[in-house]
Amino acid sequence: MHEQTGAVYRPSRLRTLLEHFAAIDDPREPPKVRYPLREVLFLVVAATIADCED
Repeated sequence: MHEQTGAVYRPSRLRTLLEHFAAIDDPREPPKVRYPLREVLFLVVAATIADCED
């Protein structure tokens, strides 16, 4: 058994970011949605951080 004294649970940063994106309303029409908005937004942020241009 692993003991964690004084440990505080912290959700991963990725999970926290996706939870924030999930709170954004998606104005797209459901039949036309291929990917969830939160995942699209995450890819945009990741590409921006990586300095992608295309």
